[in-house]
Order: sequence, then structure tokens, then C-alpha cells
Amino acid sequence: MRGAPLFPFAATALLGLLLVFALSLVGLNIGGEEAAENNAEEGNNAEQEFDDPIELGESVYEGQCASCHGGELEGGTGPALDSGDYDEETILTAIEEGPGSMPAGLVDGEEADAVAEFILSEN
Repeated sequence: MRGAPLFPFAATALLGLLLVFALSLVGLNIGGEEAAENNAEEGNNAEQEFDDPIELGESVYEGQCASCHGGELEGGTGPALDSGDYDEETILTAIEEGPGSMPAGLVDGEEADAVAEFILSEN
């Protein structure tokens, strides 16, 4: 079969790809609008402000520390923090330097101070 219909096949394939691309863009736009509406309705936890540093520390602890140190400071892959063996300076040094397998600098500044206050308040 000489002179096979290559052009109609290529044109159909190109139109199909353009249609998929266009529908993907429409879907992304709709999904972005819905996500923005949901964030506006529910509030964004990342931008939540705390009046009490212990509440801030608890929130940061739950997000950054609880997976290793346990939700109740009971320990896990990281050591238990409910023993009362740690003072504020020791906790802040550990957060800053990351002893053992703990990564250094997971939390800093005001959040690190708040985490230390939270841990001390729980002991």
C-alpha cells in the first residue's frame, strides 16, 4: 500500500493530544479554585496564630516531633521526653544540633522555644 494515509493519522493523534492537554489545564484550574475555597472556609493551619507559646509548642511538636518522640512524649524511634530529665537548655541544644539520628534544625527561633516550653509543661 503505497501512499498510506499518514497525514490523517498524525492529524488525529495531534488533535487528541491537544484535547488531553486542554482538558488537563481546565481540570487544574477547577481544582485550584476548589482548594482555595476550602482553605478560605476551613482556615489554614500553617498560618494559625497562637497567643499561648505552649499551644504553639504543642502544635509544632505534633507536626515535627511526635512521629519520632510519640504523641504523648512516650518515645518511639526517638527517646521518650516525658521523664522530666531534660531542662530547657538541653532541649534547645538538641533541637538545634540534632543529637544521634535526629536531624538538626527541624525547628528554630520562637517555635523551638515554644516546643521546649511545651515539653517542660508536660513533665
